[in-house]
Amino acid sequence: MLRQRMICPSASLPLWAGILLAAMLSGISGARAQEPTLDATRRVFPEVGAGFRAVRRGPDSSYYVLAAMTPPTTSKSSKPAAPSQFAVLVFDAEGRKIRQIPVEPPPRETVSGRSLDVDAAGRIYVADANSNAVIVYAADGRLLARLRIPSPTQIVALPHDQLAVHSANSGHLIAVYDLHGALIREFGELAELSDDAELNRRLNAGHLAADEAGILFFAFRYLPEPTVRKYDPASGQLVDELSLTTLDLQPMAQSARQEIARIAAGKAQLPHEIISGLGVDPQTQEFWLALGNLLMHFDNANNLTASSRAYTPDGARVVPDFILVEKDHLFLGSDPLGIYEFPRAPGKIPRP
Repeated sequence: MLRQRMICPSASLPLWAGILLAAMLSGISGARAQEPTLDATRRVFPEVGAGFRAVRRGPDSSYYVLAAMTPPTTSKSSKPAAPSQFAVLVFDAEGRKIRQIPVEPPPRETVSGRSLDVDAAGRIYVADANSNAVIVYAADGRLLARLRIPSPTQIVALPHDQLAVHSANSGHLIAVYDLHGALIREFGELAELSDDAELNRRLNAGHLAADEAGILFFAFRYLPEPTVRKYDPASGQLVDELSLTTLDLQPMAQSARQEIARIAAGKAQLPHEIISGLGVDPQTQEFWLALGNLLMHFDNANNLTASSRAYTPDGARVVPDFILVEKDHLFLGSDPLGIYEFPRAPGKIPRP
């Protein structure tokens, strides 16, 4: 059995920090002016809005954005058609769009992109869950392969020409494949959230990220207690686990469990999302979690160092679907708002 390290922030933070964290998460901290806030400096890649899925930086310093493309209107109606095709938009370091991958999708092929990554060789990977495939493009945009992988929803390129995948219907959290689509190993025990096996698999959806050495971070979207696990992809061994289990978070966890019980009873409701976004510094293993628009920063020992609520320059709440950690700043992407640049250093937890 894997030994899991359970870490509770209240055990490593002073009392004032635990009280502030509880206030921010429970919504009882009062007006926005009384909370630490993190305001975006600007919106980037303005072509990207509704349908955003992921943003990565390639080895050529270009940015690769997976987003839905809206077909042009063909009728007299001024209402645009619904997005039906995903593409990878490539921007230079200054944010200018330089190309699109693929330039024109093959006839009768529709890509329903869920996740994106770029490896050290510049190859681009797109998870197409509806087609049970990971599509691989060369750095110049040529189609290289369609790997037959069941329901991929999250992908991360690993060293040694391997690929980590989180799938919607797998019995494990993570599977590692080679570039021919051959399964190498599976690992990561599912959390037990429901007696219904199919529902339990759906509730184990999560965010997948990695550092430059390939250590994998998995953040559960629906686990009532906000939880992040770290895995060694070579062995599948659990390296570490962060689980936020303070008494102050119990109301949020209780609400999430009640909603899961209603779904299990046949109610048509969506599960309560706990962690909406995850970002990892590839060099330092620092990571950021988004709980709604609350952005939490942890060091590589899982210590909470800062928390802020994220807003656009116009004051709109940003609930990140994706967090890209850069050396000097963060990119927070949210569907349908788009992608915004934020200072890397969140608002510090104030001392009394």
